[in-house]
Amino acid sequence: MSDPRSLTPEIKFRRGIGQAGGLVAIGVIYFALAKGGLALASIHPSATPIWPPTGVALAAVLLWGYRTWPAIFTAAVIANATTAGSVATAIAIATGNSLEAVVGAYLINLWSSGCNTFSTPNSVAKFALICFVIATPISASIGLTSLATAGYIEPTNFADAWVTWWLGDAAGALVIAPVIVLWASSNDYAFDRNEFLETVGVLATAAAVGLIAFSPLIEQSPSRNPLGFLAILPMLWAALRRGPRDTATVALVLAGMTIWGTLTGGGPFTTANLNVSFLLVLMFLISITVPSLLLSADVEVRKKAEERLRRAQIDLERKVAERTQQLELANAAKSRFFAMASHDLRQPLHALGLFVAQLRTPLKSGERTKTIEQIDATRKEMDEMFNSLLDISRLDAGILTPKITEFPIARLLQTIETRFDRATREKGLRLRVRRSDAWVRSDAMLLERILLNLVSNAVRYTLRGGVIVGCRRRGEMLRIEVWDSGPGIPEDQKQNIFGEFFRVPAPEPNRYGGLGLGLAIVDRLRLLLNHQIDLASTVGRGSRFAILVPKADECATSAEPVDSPRPTAFAVEGRVVLVIADAPMVQQGTAGLLSNWGYSVLTAGSDEAALVRLAEHQQRPDLIISDYHLASGTTGIRAIEQINAALGSSIPAILISGDTAPEPLRDANDRGYSLLHKPVDPMRLRAVMHELFRDHDNRRDTGAAS
Repeated sequence: MSDPRSLTPEIKFRRGIGQAGGLVAIGVIYFALAKGGLALASIHPSATPIWPPTGVALAAVLLWGYRTWPAIFTAAVIANATTAGSVATAIAIATGNSLEAVVGAYLINLWSSGCNTFSTPNSVAKFALICFVIATPISASIGLTSLATAGYIEPTNFADAWVTWWLGDAAGALVIAPVIVLWASSNDYAFDRNEFLETVGVLATAAAVGLIAFSPLIEQSPSRNPLGFLAILPMLWAALRRGPRDTATVALVLAGMTIWGTLTGGGPFTTANLNVSFLLVLMFLISITVPSLLLSADVEVRKKAEERLRRAQIDLERKVAERTQQLELANAAKSRFFAMASHDLRQPLHALGLFVAQLRTPLKSGERTKTIEQIDATRKEMDEMFNSLLDISRLDAGILTPKITEFPIARLLQTIETRFDRATREKGLRLRVRRSDAWVRSDAMLLERILLNLVSNAVRYTLRGGVIVGCRRRGEMLRIEVWDSGPGIPEDQKQNIFGEFFRVPAPEPNRYGGLGLGLAIVDRLRLLLNHQIDLASTVGRGSRFAILVPKADECATSAEPVDSPRPTAFAVEGRVVLVIADAPMVQQGTAGLLSNWGYSVLTAGSDEAALVRLAEHQQRPDLIISDYHLASGTTGIRAIEQINAALGSSIPAILISGDTAPEPLRDANDRGYSLLHKPVDPMRLRAVMHELFRDHDNRRDTGAAS
């Protein structure tokens, strides 16, 4: 909205002329209607039962604000001064007329939704109450009091004049104001032929009923009097079908026909006393207008509620259809994933079987070493696949919480160079990692995972040329870029590659790495970290992925993770490890590995069997390693808690699971246990064991010292 102070003088002048013209128009209309109404006065020249100016004044203040009161006041002064009484009484009457409009509009704005007062039955009732009980008595009381004080009215006529004045103003407010307000604030700008014809029809019906029941064109007789009740029909039609605006308009048409007929001696309200006849007309008009407006508002509220329900239903159906489509796409994607996963996971398993078969045959020392290295490489390939599934599960479970620190990007670049140097050399590729001394603000582990996935993806799809990793400073951001000379990504696939289980066909046949989750993990992690990522790619020339990370001050204190201690830094002699697994081969494999590391190992298939073994050997374990899922539907968490309860102590524990669903992650996280996923890297298991032993020993030493 523009500041009025910034308007040019010409615009201000035009706006002022427009406002002045509006006030003049209101004053002229008010004056004309006032003179017409006063011409129908019979009980006193200033007390007329027909007073439409009240409705015009009330509508003007509601629509255009309180600044319209000078126009109302001036017109009322002129109209009354040129009719009867004195200038002083004219000013007093005009004061009452102005206060009537201003007070009525103020209360309607305060209590009854202002110009929206005809939108609900409750607000219509408040509008009628304000007009009938509070606003219109102000004008009658001030005006007649001033006339009586000046001696222009007999005390014996005061009561009749007051009632006439009051009902005339009340009818004007209740019949005239709604029509003006509703038409002025109408938002129905679109032309609808059917609605237009129905509006014309209901107005024509109201005019026809007025002619039949009230006009002087038909001779008045006792048998014609009941026809006045026909006025209810167009009012009901408008209230039920056309809304408050047309209902108020029909009431105005009937009011005009009734007043015309009564004035000329026609209709059921004609009596020997014209003032009494008009009072009967006013009560009739009020009695049909207010209930009809209440009914039309109620119908309008119900229509809007039905429309909202209809739109909500349409919206719900649309969302259900979208969700159904998403589920169908997800099912199709997972079906493709299972097909790919079945193939990709069988490849390394098949290779492992062949390598193991080679080990069963006599091999030279060099060949045996090479076969073992091939087995280890195949295991790592499988581990990468399972880690991708695990990352997706962790993100789905919502248990990854970024730990934002400030650290040098050089550390991550060194990790990338170390991790992929051998892989790129084996493929005949060049890996260039450009050094940078920049510091960034992010989660070091999650950012590392993003970069590892991007570089791994680049290495996987690049057959010749190489991969470049570097950084560019962009204001307050550091842009980390990964370039490759691979096949590139088609334009129509650039969005799809960030979806789960999606893979661009690999250029390298017989390649079994990857499940199509790497870039999906990248996309979720960058959203978690609120980092921007963009992609540029040309088919046949390669791709460039870039991620923007906030820079930090280079002198900031690094909160780098502490390196895991070397396994040899901890004494293992005398330490007892309890292994709980319901699969005998897992028990044997774990026990053999731990025994080679120097631990005393007890194995069991359940918590009950574990307690029996502990009782037989009369030993208390220093560590428990348990599968998450055990036989009979129990969990490793339950087994650990049972053993702790039986021994009356809290023993360090590690859970191992092949289930990548979110529930085991949440359960272990909630209870503070370490959870490793199968296949477990032996060095990772050893590092976690030593970390638990160290923490347990530190707590024990602290407790002993205190």
